[in-house]
Amino acid sequence: MIAATVVRIKQEIERARKILLSTHQGPDGDGLGSEIALALYLKAVGKSPTILNPDGTPERYHFLDPGQDIRVFDDKTGPALIRDADLLFMLDNSSLNRLGTMEPHVQSCDLVSICVDHHSTTDGFWTINLIDETACATGEMIFDLVTALGGYPDLPAAIALYTALVTDTGHFRFSKTSPRSHRIASELLRLGVDPARVYQEVYERNSESFVRLMGVALAGARLEGAGGLAWIALTRKQILDCRAEQADTSEIVNHLFTIQGVRIALLFKELPDGRVKVSLRSKGAIDIHQVAARFQGGGHQNASGAVLEGPLETAIQRVLGDAKPLLA
Repeated sequence: MIAATVVRIKQEIERARKILLSTHQGPDGDGLGSEIALALYLKAVGKSPTILNPDGTPERYHFLDPGQDIRVFDDKTGPALIRDADLLFMLDNSSLNRLGTMEPHVQSCDLVSICVDHHSTTDGFWTINLIDETACATGEMIFDLVTALGGYPDLPAAIALYTALVTDTGHFRFSKTSPRSHRIASELLRLGVDPARVYQEVYERNSESFVRLMGVALAGARLEGAGGLAWIALTRKQILDCRAEQADTSEIVNHLFTIQGVRIALLFKELPDGRVKVSLRSKGAIDIHQVAARFQGGGHQNASGAVLEGPLETAIQRVLGDAKPLLA
């Protein structure tokens, strides 16, 4: 972590009173865990932090926010929260276009903004960029930042950071997992994190509708590229028939890697407006992020996402056409 950047961040925190924290649309364990841990540090040093996200918190992560303190942007109160802040932290997201309806309000605000992210794509908008593409998760960076600022996680912050690490590394199996990742995880466990409880909260609280949808999805799995690429497509009818409209389907795609020989896994999901959300995953040195980036998506080497214009079959063929050559 660059010392000069940490000094600048410390100075901006000292100048500010109301500090806004946010992350990308469809907040995940890394974005949420990073926000919560940093907000707890800021509160401990006498600041007034507010977490304001473009979308609501998925149910599986409610345990991180028992007081339901995380705000969701709406046109009634959201713009005022942005205007009234003295400082903005953008976590696990360096792209304005991943802020949804928040984007124009953030873009027009006269705020010092600090971006903390481990992804490779960075907009030129942010006042201060703390970017580390070698980090396994933004939560790893927040642990280092808080300790560099003289703080240390309490138990709720440790649980949030551990959740950030395990969800963004696929429980320490993705390529950016490092000795540093494990050292931080070890320290978080020393602080009292219960890894079994985190796993249960995140992965063992699925609804019946989600499990039925997963069965439908896996039953329709298809293989390409001599078995090196597997993909699933979920239509609106399938989603509605399973009553799984609100289900987070991004984890379904990882089950395709249980098929021997699969190195790229894709999940296509038809959205209510006719667009198609695609979750892209890969193993080892295969950089699936480059495919997502061609469709203005984001993520990192082994896990990315994008939203394409429909119809579904056209979106599938476009992505497959870019993904299959990576197996060569």
